[in-house]
Amino acid sequence: MSRRRRSLIPRDQAVSNFSATLLRLCETTGAAGATLVDPLGETVDYGGYLEPYALKVMAAELRIILDLARGVKLPGPDQMQEFVVRARGKSFALVGLAEGYALVLELPRNAFSFSRRAVGEAVRELELEAGLPASRFTLAGERWARLEVQTAPGDRRRPQAVWFQGSWRPVTLLGRYDLDPRSRRRAVGYRARLASGHEFALVREPMGLWFAGDLSGFEPVPR
Repeated sequence: MSRRRRSLIPRDQAVSNFSATLLRLCETTGAAGATLVDPLGETVDYGGYLEPYALKVMAAELRIILDLARGVKLPGPDQMQEFVVRARGKSFALVGLAEGYALVLELPRNAFSFSRRAVGEAVRELELEAGLPASRFTLAGERWARLEVQTAPGDRRRPQAVWFQGSWRPVTLLGRYDLDPRSRRRAVGYRARLASGHEFALVREPMGLWFAGDLSGFEPVPR
């Protein structure tokens, strides 16, 4: 689904901090919808570009699938925390949170993965807002945060400065590496250093968004 052609659907419940986080997640992953559900499959809140009823039904059904998978008496499925379903016309992803909650995404058509950096940032926000303990997803993954980057003229993949502590700060690139080089739309990563000597990982994802691998001192992207 083209991001330019998207339009918001009228909501059937008030906007909250949850819905703001979920909508930002759709914007950073290209997902058509994102829903936070409780252990019973009831929608806590949602965000995206689909009819609210469709988002809620989708999330409830995938939450049931998670319970069914965990009920399989085989090693592995009982500990399942996430999965992706790729169907003919749509793809879906579920990430299990603490205390039986779950985050459900309707992904772009034919997708079979999602930005773990963007989802990790959203999950941390949801956990903090809901007062949930850290889930396995956030405990096991690196801590990434989206940030603003100025790039070199004529090269959108080469950073020159980052928004840090209220101003643009030039960065020195110490090295570059391609992430998933087998993919045509691969991410590119850098090891960067500020004039203060602070070093951090800097990644540009295929959708053109930048993430820093060290949250210390970085401010959120203006919403």
